[in-house]
Amino acid sequence: MDSSPYLPARLDEDETFALPTLLRRRAEENPDRVFLRSVDGDDLSYGDLETRVRAWMNALAAVGVRRGDRVVTLLPPSFDAVAVWMAAARLGAVETPVNTALRGSLLAHVVSDADPRCVVCAPRFLPAIEEIAAGGAPVPVVLDVSGDAEAAATRTTLDLRAPTFDRITEVEDRAPRPFDVATIVYTSGTSGRSKGVVVPWAQEYATARWLMPLDGRAGDVWYGPWAMFHVSGKVGLYSSALLDGQLVIRDGFSTSRFWEDVRRFEVTSTMLVASTVAYLSSQQPTARDRQHTLRNVCAAPLPDDPDAFSARFGVRLSTLFNMTEVASPISTGWSGAPRGSCGRPRPGVEARVVDENGDDVPIGETGELVLRMSAPHEVMAGYWRAPEATVEAWRDLWFHTGDAVRRDEDGWYYFLDRLKDTIRRGGENISSTELEALVNEHPSVVESAAIGVPNSYGDRDVKLFIVPGPAFDVEEFARFLDERLPRYMRPTYISVIDALPKTHTARIKKAQLRALDDDTPVWVREAAV
Repeated sequence: MDSSPYLPARLDEDETFALPTLLRRRAEENPDRVFLRSVDGDDLSYGDLETRVRAWMNALAAVGVRRGDRVVTLLPPSFDAVAVWMAAARLGAVETPVNTALRGSLLAHVVSDADPRCVVCAPRFLPAIEEIAAGGAPVPVVLDVSGDAEAAATRTTLDLRAPTFDRITEVEDRAPRPFDVATIVYTSGTSGRSKGVVVPWAQEYATARWLMPLDGRAGDVWYGPWAMFHVSGKVGLYSSALLDGQLVIRDGFSTSRFWEDVRRFEVTSTMLVASTVAYLSSQQPTARDRQHTLRNVCAAPLPDDPDAFSARFGVRLSTLFNMTEVASPISTGWSGAPRGSCGRPRPGVEARVVDENGDDVPIGETGELVLRMSAPHEVMAGYWRAPEATVEAWRDLWFHTGDAVRRDEDGWYYFLDRLKDTIRRGGENISSTELEALVNEHPSVVESAAIGVPNSYGDRDVKLFIVPGPAFDVEEFARFLDERLPRYMRPTYISVIDALPKTHTARIKKAQLRALDDDTPVWVREAAV
């Protein structure tokens, strides 16, 4: 029989639902219950997770981590990614997860800006850390999760296989409050370098609580192939804990293995992001399309034909509007939303559609979505070390999303596009300013402009326009970029142009570039990345 377990509408109504406190309570009440499962075959009970968290608390405390310190992590979706986050929180420190695809100056900026007490790193990401350290970037002590005895100059190795409970009484073990910082997540902005979004625990809770209706059976099995340096990776963890369920962890989404994993682990709920829905829809129908346990899917965005997708796979769909800075403010729930809508404001959310002066636009017209929450701490506490950007985002005492929407007469909202100069690709935000700065480091590039162009999977590809200098060679230039950029930032198209269209204030006219009839780029990536 389905049940709706008690979940407070907001975290300040019951602080025991803060994730570190909740998981500790689960371990005390039912230590043998399996909570985390890996597609590689390992399981972790609540009690085992508590053991691992306490071991990490000792490890972090041993290298000087104290309340308020940042702990940068470069970890794949894994048991340790969960345990390190909880350990830092219970010490009063702040986990700062870094996109593991970053390298070179992009990685150096985040590590330097976060100013961490230590870095916790999986072995395969150590070369990237050692590279930026060799380049002069300040890198604190690095904890290698492998426990490898061969230590590099910039790191400390730990053997976490033997937990040391005796030292736990020597360090602070605290229950977080709703206003305490849960994490700092770096996200690309409208200009300049990536910014750290300071996320309180009340926001983290509300994101998971309202992502989609948590009205399923207590003990649901969630599928989590998403990186835990993003909201999409953290929300599945939190939602499964709220329902006393299980989280199945995979290091990256795999179209070919998705249904295999769902059937093997009897998955009931998941979130699908970016182009994954289109990939699943494009597979040839089979007799097994409905032979599985999956029933709840939050898809962002929805498939082109939601009814056909639901009928084919036997699932119910919801979608939402969300971003790192807010907490699932607009969602459809399981009710029949109009085609193309991202939903209505959830309880406790005020939403408006405004023009450039902050005035409401008429119903049905396009404007910027601005938000406010009635509960405290359900919106970011600000951008880390970026007070000007924080004030700009909160002008007129409303949070400005930078996204273009419209609202119909029944109160349904429709996401149209990003007002920001940001490219959304594969679930990642790419700052075109940040990308262009790297592109312009090439000696044969005079200047550049990056835009996003739609592809056949409902996602965006990166297209670069290059004003070339002497001896520009596009193949050599593409190799130059591939050595410096994470995969999601690498261009699919490169076009050479005599001059970039600009305003009288020398700003590049991106809209004119998007409208440019340019069907013959000089370079096209042979395989999608």
